[in-house]
Amino acid sequence: MRKIIATGKGGAGKTTVVATLSRLLAREGFRVMVIDTDPSMNLAMSLGVPFSTVRTLAEDKKEIREQLYEDDFDEEGEGHTHSSNINIDAFLEKYQVTAKDDVKVVVMGTISEGGGGCICSYISIVKRLIDYLALWSDQYDIVIVDSQAGSEILGRGLAVNYDHNLVITESFPKSMEVARHVLKLARDLKIRRQLVVVNKVRQGKELDLVADELSLNGESIYPVRYDEKVIEADRMGSLILDMAPDSLVLEDIGDIMRTILTDYEKT
Repeated sequence: MRKIIATGKGGAGKTTVVATLSRLLAREGFRVMVIDTDPSMNLAMSLGVPFSTVRTLAEDKKEIREQLYEDDFDEEGEGHTHSSNINIDAFLEKYQVTAKDDVKVVVMGTISEGGGGCICSYISIVKRLIDYLALWSDQYDIVIVDSQAGSEILGRGLAVNYDHNLVITESFPKSMEVARHVLKLARDLKIRRQLVVVNKVRQGKELDLVADELSLNGESIYPVRYDEKVIEADRMGSLILDMAPDSLVLEDIGDIMRTILTDYEKT
């Protein structure tokens, strides 16, 4: 099973890229799961799944930790052994929903009340779930994680041994600063390959600007061109894949998909 994470500053377009990429991969015949770890929880809606139909992992934190861990669970979830008793298929049946093109969606969820602490333990649950999928389930070919905004999720070690990190950025200083930190943390985690995706490109010169600013060291860089229809589709709760299937945005995300698949063929 291949593992991909999408990272970057909030508003850079991670969710749109992940939702579109997942469906394009599914159309190529791959069995795809996407996991939303962003507390804003927009991925399911971007994939056309009403949020009211989704049961988040956070809602059943205590029950889930009892299934995934053999011993006591702390907020970090570190140093605890995997349970071998979980029925992973029944677990997925409860928490995954099906989007268009048969993409499966799981939503982590977020803190439900003031003073409820941080999301560290929820991230740990996602990490453990992905470990289970890799070890004991043959339902998926590719899992894509739509991360929370910023770089903290990599600091929590979620993406250890991942195949790809899609660093989504715009050509603005704040967005590039987050991308710079994400690239560094992902290198520390030894993610096999990082693809820098410059979103909302209008003129083309943005790629050179981002490449120079980030001092790329072997990482590939890809543009996703600006299209007003992306905003229009989002406003309508849809994807540009459905609203404007001839958009250049889809051509660009298709190029990213082909790079990922080429990498898979080499390993």
